[in-house]
Amino acid sequence: MKKIVIVTDSTADLPLEFVKENNIKVMPLTVTYNNKSYKDCVDLTTEQLLTFLNEGDDLPKTSQVNPKEFYDAYEDILKDEESVILSIHLSSQLSGTFQSANIAKDMLGSDRIYIIDSKSVSFGTGLLIIKALELIKSGIEINEIVNYLTHLADKVKVAFAVDNLEYLRKGGRLSGTQAALGKLLNIKPIIHMEEGKLFVYDKVRGIKKAIARLYEYVDEKNIDVEQPVAVGTIAYKDEIESFASFLRERYGFKKVYTSKVGTVVATYSGEGVIGVYFISK
Repeated sequence: MKKIVIVTDSTADLPLEFVKENNIKVMPLTVTYNNKSYKDCVDLTTEQLLTFLNEGDDLPKTSQVNPKEFYDAYEDILKDEESVILSIHLSSQLSGTFQSANIAKDMLGSDRIYIIDSKSVSFGTGLLIIKALELIKSGIEINEIVNYLTHLADKVKVAFAVDNLEYLRKGGRLSGTQAALGKLLNIKPIIHMEEGKLFVYDKVRGIKKAIARLYEYVDEKNIDVEQPVAVGTIAYKDEIESFASFLRERYGFKKVYTSKVGTVVATYSGEGVIGVYFISK
């Protein structure tokens, strides 16, 4: 039986211990700030990124994993003739990382590389990886796993409540006037994934109402209690615990994963972000 090796990228926001326990190969995106480049989660932490966000009006820039980096990683894994690669990456609508992975596959000309577009971001990708590990441990063949995950990717739901509009303004997603008005009215946007892209789902006044709106979002999107679920944040530790308790008590989840929101989402949200990741029926 072939040995399936999972490859992903740093935007999946997987805890380091989880990565090590499951021998996952994580490909770091590059973050550039003040003409200096950093490898995400290698020589740049979320805390360091937050200091960059508060220094000036220019946001750090993120860039995809390039094909050469994928080529080298894939080639090394494939030296073991019993290994096949399951490479799961953030939405192709948000980054060229998925395309880079496919270019590397074509360069190698190998039929032992399978690449999946998660159509998601942050721990939304992580949910597919968790599911992939479950299927691998069950002894399911790689083709069946790929077909299942490709179908499941369309059902992954991700939504964030954002407390501070300043970073959305810096990133060009809000005008100065919109950000100023939003701050004046204490508006908090709910941002979610749809068909691999980020959209504003709703706007509410106050962070408490925004978090309550996330609870409603879970109900509206018909959560599948048989699938993994997670919540994530940078700063809202108590709120995350309350959210996890809500998911356990309302839906019966025994395990709710918690994620530290990484640099890609944090670039546009700052530390005042709280998110939920789940799979719909």
